[in-house]
Amino acid sequence: MKIQLTEQEKTTKQLNPETLAIAVEQIKANGYIIFDKVISDEKITQIRNSFDPLFDEFIERKGYNTGTNRAQMFLPFAEPFIDEEIICHPIATSVIDQVLGEWNHCNYFASDTPMPGSDYQNCHCDIMPLFPELAIPLPAFSLVLNIPLVDVTEENGPMEIWPGGTHQNPDRSNHDTLNNTVNPHLHIVRAADHMYSEKVFMSAGSILIRDIRMWHRGTPNLSNDRRTNLAMIFNRSWYGAGSTIQIPQETYDKLPQKAKELYRMEKIGSPVKMPWE
Repeated sequence: MKIQLTEQEKTTKQLNPETLAIAVEQIKANGYIIFDKVISDEKITQIRNSFDPLFDEFIERKGYNTGTNRAQMFLPFAEPFIDEEIICHPIATSVIDQVLGEWNHCNYFASDTPMPGSDYQNCHCDIMPLFPELAIPLPAFSLVLNIPLVDVTEENGPMEIWPGGTHQNPDRSNHDTLNNTVNPHLHIVRAADHMYSEKVFMSAGSILIRDIRMWHRGTPNLSNDRRTNLAMIFNRSWYGAGSTIQIPQETYDKLPQKAKELYRMEKIGSPVKMPWE
């Protein structure tokens, strides 16, 4: 589902109560929600102008790592990437707080970029089951937030998602299939071929929030330009597997209070880490 913000919501950066309730319901029941065009074109252009040369250097040094002409790249915790509207936009955090509860935190600050010539990924889940022995749905404990730096269209490799229940881990189906392994309980890739899916089209500067367990895949970028999503992962207070973020003390001290709360469990006092380090 895609929500168009009212002018008042854009100005105040605060959702009206019914919109907030709908967004939370959609994540819990359907796996995701999109807020269309939240961040200004000017700010997105500034971030992209800093991102593109950094990504080019990363590819030169490290190469592609998530498929043909496709790469995940961690971001340095530095301007312009740590703009408040990126790392703790009030509209996003109001929804995340409702789903994950108080004192949730972010431990992943990165990007995903399919370049021209990228191919399909396997349909996959970004995380293995929290309790592999259970075949029952559990509440959300981790959410992915994506912000596209360009308009996402049919041509430039949109994410394809399988909403409506895959995030609830039916029959212990969560599995990362990017390495071509098969879940013995449920063959995700085969099952997905016969299930309803959607391609996620959205404007640059939109905010997509999805349950980390929802099945999805990258699709081919048939355009002549890269298609980058910024990516953050927010977790319940007691969960934090996967990665850490290095944040200089002086940078942390200057963060707004909400960002200090969200990034309190990271490596504060460590130097900024470049993507290739």
